[in-house]
Amino acid sequence: MVYFGDDLGTQHALPISPLKWRRYLKPCFAQIYKPFRDAGHYIYMHTDGCIYEIIPDLIDCGVNIINPQIRANGLDNLVRVCKGKVCVALDLDRQLFPFASPTEIDDHVREAVQKLGSPEGGLWLVAEIGADVPLENIEAICAALEKYRVYYA
Repeated sequence: MVYFGDDLGTQHALPISPLKWRRYLKPCFAQIYKPFRDAGHYIYMHTDGCIYEIIPDLIDCGVNIINPQIRANGLDNLVRVCKGKVCVALDLDRQLFPFASPTEIDDHVREAVQKLGSPEGGLWLVAEIGADVPLENIEAICAALEKYRVYYA
C-alpha cells in the first residue's frame, strides 16, 4: 500500500471547480498513481475538506482506499459516491467525541457502518481521540467499533 496525503478541499467546497480539477489536476494524479498501480500496489489517499464531487475521479485515477472527513463531506454524499466502489477509511467525527453521550457515539458509529458498510469496497473506521474526550466516551467508541465491526447493511 502506498499512502498519499493531499488536502484537496476546504471545509465547504473544492478550492476550484470540479471541471477545472478534472481538466488540470486529474491527469496529474493519474500519472502519479500509475506506476504504483502497475506494480500491483494499493493507493491510499487521505484528503481533508469537502471533496465528494471528485471522489469518482480519484477512483478513476487509481485510488483504492479514500480517507475523507465525514463532517466536511456529509455521510449521505460519501455513501452516494463511495459505497461498493472504493474502500472508505472513514474518520469518525472527532468533534462529536468530547461532547456526545455514549448513546450518541454508538448511534454515530452504527449509522456510518449501516450506510457505508459493504463487502464490495469495504469500510475502515478511524477514531481520533483527543485529550478532551472523557473516558466513558472512549469506552463507548471502543464498544461501538467492536459491536459493529462485521455489520453490513
